[in-house]
Amino acid sequence: MKRRDFLKYSAIFAVTPAFAKKENRLFIKLPPKNLEHYHIQGRKKGGRILIIGGIHGNEIGAYKCADMLIESDIRKGEMLIVPRSNFTSILADVRGYNGDMNRKFEYISKKDPDFYYVEHLKDIILNYRPDVVISMHDGFGFSIENKRAWGQSVVIDELKYKNFNLYQKALFVKNEANKLLKRKLSIINTKTFTGNIHKEQKKALTGWCLQNGIEAYCIEASKQLPSVHDKIYTHFAMLKQFFKLFDVEIANIDDMRENINRYLLKQKPVLTLNINGQKIKISSSKTLKIKSGSVLEAEINGGRGDYLVPRGVNLNWRSFHFSSLSFDIKRDYEKIYSLHIKRI
Repeated sequence: MKRRDFLKYSAIFAVTPAFAKKENRLFIKLPPKNLEHYHIQGRKKGGRILIIGGIHGNEIGAYKCADMLIESDIRKGEMLIVPRSNFTSILADVRGYNGDMNRKFEYISKKDPDFYYVEHLKDIILNYRPDVVISMHDGFGFSIENKRAWGQSVVIDELKYKNFNLYQKALFVKNEANKLLKRKLSIINTKTFTGNIHKEQKKALTGWCLQNGIEAYCIEASKQLPSVHDKIYTHFAMLKQFFKLFDVEIANIDDMRENINRYLLKQKPVLTLNINGQKIKISSSKTLKIKSGSVLEAEINGGRGDYLVPRGVNLNWRSFHFSSLSFDIKRDYEKIYSLHIKRI
């Protein structure tokens, strides 16, 4: 599949109509939320970088930038990109729909709705064994102006950890990226393993990576930058320096940073509803009246980040009964159009 091709999300589990018709309501099956990752290799051997976005679902600049990297023209090295590691929270546009996912890497209960995603992400990291993991975020405020703020920063867990000179590389990234930025970056050292203030960072992605012998950094644009474009631009300014450090060359890195609109997906998603075996396609806001006892299966043909989101229903559910319900067809946090379904 070409990188610019639409992705197809479809329901993969069979629904037994007899089960659904026991209820005098409608029954719907939604598409799976797979943990998507993209491996892009350059023409020459070089470094290996793993990019992770979307751990916090309301940090739009972070996961949008990670998603844009899928369109990279790599000359040298390779990247593994996980743009939406917490897709449910992205769709809800909240930090953590099931609690803070970035505190679940040390331990997570099998009963936690995030269990599959956290454990799968850990497996991806351990199997890929990259030279470095970059965890992308949008933080509050401007760290250079406020010691309690995390926005506009390169975050490290220690000055040095084992054989990783984290501060030295973070300093290079900060100094070089600041040449491209109006709102300057600072370095935040959480002293995860030697201090007493940020012990919780041991449970976070970067702390877990370091303890497993994988170099890792967190980069934070500011939530208070005036636009999503400014946040994406900030991330690209930092990523460009990490690519230099870890021997990855991307031919269009500057073009992506300077021409963000060109790379953001614009195609409109199309919803296909299979209603008792009959398919209908929907591409704009609509109200449907459907016979009681019907079974619906939903399929989205669209871009990365497109999904059918029920209003007022637990977003962890893949299937459920209802009588009357509204749905939003979303691209990440943004509603594209709506669908209202009524039972008759």
